[in-house]
Amino acid sequence: MKYYFKLQNVFLFVMLLGVFQLQAQVVNEIDWSKFLGQHDLIWEEIPMQWNEGAFTGNGQVGMMIYATMSANRVDFHMGRQDVTDHRGAPNRKTSMGVKDTGLYDYSRLDVGRMALYPVGKIKSASIRQDLWNAEIRGVIYTDLGEISFRAFTPYDKMMNVIEIISTEKTKSKKESYKWEWLAGNPITPRVYAKPDHPKTLEYKPNPKPIFKQEGNATICEQGLLAGGDYATAWSEVKNKSSKNSSTLYVAIANEVPAAHVSGKVALKTVEDSVALKPETIESSHRDWWHNYYQKSFISMPDTKMESFYWIQIYKMATCSRADGPALDLMGPFYKNTGWPSLWWNLNVQLTYWPFNTSNHLDIAENFIHLIDTHFDYMVEYKSGKSLGDFAWATHNYWLYYKYKGDDEAIQNKWVPKAIEILKKYQTKMVRNDEGQIELTAMGSPEYKGFKVFKNTNYNLAILRWLLNGLIESNEKFNTNPEGIIKWKETLNDLIDFPTDENGLMIGSDQPVDMSHRHYSHLLGLYPLFQLNPDDPKDRTLVEKSVIHWHEIEDGSKLGGYAYTGAASLYAALSKGNESNKLLQSFLAGNIGRALLLPNTFYTEGKGLNPVIETPLSAAASIMELQLQSWGDKIRVFPAIPDSWKEASFQDLRAQGGFLVSANRIKGKTEWVSIKSLEGKPCVLKVTDWRNAIQISKGKQIDIVKNSENEFTIDLKKGESILIASHNLDKVIIKPISHPKDELNQYGVKKGKSYTEIMEYKVPEYKY
Repeated sequence: MKYYFKLQNVFLFVMLLGVFQLQAQVVNEIDWSKFLGQHDLIWEEIPMQWNEGAFTGNGQVGMMIYATMSANRVDFHMGRQDVTDHRGAPNRKTSMGVKDTGLYDYSRLDVGRMALYPVGKIKSASIRQDLWNAEIRGVIYTDLGEISFRAFTPYDKMMNVIEIISTEKTKSKKESYKWEWLAGNPITPRVYAKPDHPKTLEYKPNPKPIFKQEGNATICEQGLLAGGDYATAWSEVKNKSSKNSSTLYVAIANEVPAAHVSGKVALKTVEDSVALKPETIESSHRDWWHNYYQKSFISMPDTKMESFYWIQIYKMATCSRADGPALDLMGPFYKNTGWPSLWWNLNVQLTYWPFNTSNHLDIAENFIHLIDTHFDYMVEYKSGKSLGDFAWATHNYWLYYKYKGDDEAIQNKWVPKAIEILKKYQTKMVRNDEGQIELTAMGSPEYKGFKVFKNTNYNLAILRWLLNGLIESNEKFNTNPEGIIKWKETLNDLIDFPTDENGLMIGSDQPVDMSHRHYSHLLGLYPLFQLNPDDPKDRTLVEKSVIHWHEIEDGSKLGGYAYTGAASLYAALSKGNESNKLLQSFLAGNIGRALLLPNTFYTEGKGLNPVIETPLSAAASIMELQLQSWGDKIRVFPAIPDSWKEASFQDLRAQGGFLVSANRIKGKTEWVSIKSLEGKPCVLKVTDWRNAIQISKGKQIDIVKNSENEFTIDLKKGESILIASHNLDKVIIKPISHPKDELNQYGVKKGKSYTEIMEYKVPEYKY
């Protein structure tokens, strides 16, 4: 009897072991704290301006930290992304999307900065931006001692927290630092960028702020001419056990268009936070960030590129959240700029690309809200020569649901929008003598300013994508047969992309005859894929076009996104070496007139104007070396540079709603794992595989070889599979090792501070 029970226990153990193996097929050896720690930004010199600052945020509220040495202070420059003017729409939070309004009416506004004044003279500082815990720690060195600080923006509170410990003293007497709130001047920064513009000359400033004291808290209430107000409240809590130690809570509320409400909301945020234990605020904050990072993973042998990528992943969550506003050109990190809003002709599109493959669609929901909210206005009033700009933005809308694998949302939400945009395009269609459909003169951003050209490749590519998308979705749902017939006829009759001896033209009446930073004429390949990279003729055309675009006039007018865009174009053509070369130029800062900053932000216009989309688009380009999913195929390691013998990623998201993981070792793809979230058709392409076999336990899933390197996998919704080209004993996901002297490359290093303060000349704000 005992022998029987022993056998039964052994059998049970074997069964449990099999189950365990099924649930843990890929062994995860990622030490996240250590891994991200090697990519923390480290300042060996004190940041002396926004362009060098350390930053933290929660997608709505944030702060940029840098010193103003002329005033011997450290500024914690506070921002809130939805603090905009609303002139022209007194009953709304913003007047963006209101007829006859412009940037002077709905511009971002400067909230202000909390200034830390030490007693002694600031000498230097050492600062670390901790990615894993989403906080900044630093030491400010003065001639009287040290001031240590820790700063973070709790993810679930519209507030910044700053902890201070000071050792400053004179003749054995401890000296206390001082805080001062410096309210931002609530006017559009366009007045600084364009001082002679007629709109500047007639601009009326908002009123001065009002300060109130409520118990231990102070409130700065900023009213607006159009009505309503936003407010900042703060309270410093002294450490009872140490005289020179305290925690400062700074909350920012924006209840516009309501009046005299924001101050109460900000005050409550501060009071509620003060009542909590500091470790409670810290714990929930860290939990959110730790869960966020682990939604996907990617590693590569290029240390700097890997660091840059992960800083962008951090940046995405500091700047975007589901319930916040759509991400504009600077997120919550306010800077006086000539472009204090959101831009439609490339910026917002590039900004949201990395959210898809990195598996962070949840914090990109604000983009869906943006399109839904502004669609009627944009189609009605922005459908002239710049129709393509908003039409292109709806490609991001479509992509969002493609990556979710949500065909129903595409049919029910995107298709009606696409039909309305198509109606606008139909007003610009004319038939030539051969019966072909041509497009009247329209813009191609930003070629020769705002001039218009016939048959722009920009608009032809967008129009082809609209038509193909409408046909695909309606055929899938077996609806609108008459529309399908008309759309196919339009596609068939539509004029070909205009080309010349240098490749794709701007339009049929305009060659690419000057250096130009925008790749609007190349959208037909990337990101719209109306030209097919698998077609030799299309490949040759696009490659010729990219070379000409970058070489004409020695690329004198190229900017940062011309490099990230070309990198993505080459990656789509499976040209990893060429793509990597352009990314190396970008990371090295060899990007023409623009600046890639030591904190990975990016500016144009002599360092004055931040534009966040370019570094974020670089993160998308980096992922495209390892995973692409256009054309309803999952392409693993499609554009790996020859120098990369190792690469790995986990849970990157592919179109169709798939989570994909893979490892490359000794120059070969070792294994691939796929999980289907929605049960869509799964086609896998791995260029260096001739065969694919299932190596995971459990249900055997059909794998059919379609052609060389391509396989159809019969995955149902919720199913996963681990496959390889041959049997493997052990499957591991882990970071690629990097030399110690290559770690933590970002932040301002010794002797590398900028010699010029890159800011518009701004008069002192007195109130």
